Amino acid sequence: MASVSNIQVIELFKTVYGSMHDLVPEDQLLGQDISWSDGDRVGTQFVEDVVLGAETGITLGGSGQEAFEINPAIAGAVKQTLVTPYVSILPSVLPFATISRSFGNEQAFFRATKFITRNNLKSHNKFLEIFRLWGQSPSLLGYVSYYTGTYRGAAFTNGGGTVNGVAFVAGVSAASKAILLAPGEFAPGFWVGMIGFKVRQVDSTGAVLASGKLTGYQAQYGYITVDFAPVVSAAITGAGSVRLCFDGQESAGEMIGIHAVLANTGTLFGISTSAFPLFKGNVQDISNGAVTGVKLSLDRLQDALANSVNGGGLEGDVNVYVNPRSWSTLSKTEAGTRVYDKSYQASKAENGFRDIEYYTQTGKLTIKAHRCMKEGYAFGLRTDVWKRSGSAQVGFKVPGMDDNGDLIRPLENQAGYQFKSYADEYIFTPEPNQNLLLTGINDESAT
Repeated sequence: MASVSNIQVIELFKTVYGSMHDLVPEDQLLGQDISWSDGDRVGTQFVEDVVLGAETGITLGGSGQEAFEINPAIAGAVKQTLVTPYVSILPSVLPFATISRSFGNEQAFFRATKFITRNNLKSHNKFLEIFRLWGQSPSLLGYVSYYTGTYRGAAFTNGGGTVNGVAFVAGVSAASKAILLAPGEFAPGFWVGMIGFKVRQVDSTGAVLASGKLTGYQAQYGYITVDFAPVVSAAITGAGSVRLCFDGQESAGEMIGIHAVLANTGTLFGISTSAFPLFKGNVQDISNGAVTGVKLSLDRLQDALANSVNGGGLEGDVNVYVNPRSWSTLSKTEAGTRVYDKSYQASKAENGFRDIEYYTQTGKLTIKAHRCMKEGYAFGLRTDVWKRSGSAQVGFKVPGMDDNGDLIRPLENQAGYQFKSYADEYIFTPEPNQNLLLTGINDESAT
């Protein structure tokens, strides 16, 4: 490395990777389905136009031909609001040896370093995908179980029971350092491939109760293991409810996600849902009061969509994002009503299809399995009314800075360079009423 200066390494890194920000993994569906668009910035915030009501100042002129007075417009149908993006940074390390052995030209440098840099971008995008769905959700990454009933084939009382040979008390196992997620709160995409990341238990106010690293997960049984002594949970609906989150989520350091937008019943982005009902998402509990929840079926989904059409004006094609367990239920039980026609594509039908398509009263309905969807929820989205925006997509460049913004530099006590990917992003819809949040799903239910 003596013949290679820090300036040369930094400049080569900037040349090769400075504009790279489009490596979105195939399983991060929102990053694909909701396009990025540049917004209008005012200071540190971005301006978004919101339609909050129909134009109502109509004038009826009758059948005569005489001149008549036109009623004035009734203001208040459109409002501008300000949305703040949220910054995220993910660091990685390039070993000195990797750089020195590839420092011949840009192509050699790219071949030697692409796997590390691409993994950083994909990992960063995975975090953002989780936040797009669940950022600032009341349950964060999920409640610790305090459930009474049957879950994963085992009987539980107040979160106490045994599954996969692990005995839980109030949702945790001190011996195994395991944490059982409440039914409906588990999403495998949060945990798979994330060994070593920082996870925290927090109470309903965001106070940190315990913290450490993820050491394992059991997607089949709905629990994770950690390297710290987990805290027992109180009742899920109680004031002391225990939640799981990434480091920083306890203080709302991530963007406001889809769940928080659709479940909002107060004021969000400066707009009150009580004053402007069209800025409120459609929320449907398909369980009809069943404590344990029910399976997601096409009939229940269509009923929820019908209520959203009537109550919120939902119209057009809808993508429904579900947990893979619910997708499996739908693919098995609704085989006779799926779309099979001359527009066949291998990714959408026949053996090994990826999406399930139906035609309903709103238009085409596309069911998509998403590993970051919690088991008890589904989102019905008009993706054309959503946008991702901010000052920067995930990449190795900070907009507005002439240099690299200190995103790559040599480490003082390690034989390598640290580089960081940067993002400043938000997700937004001016029409929450064109979208649907489904709750009360339990794929283990008998009905």
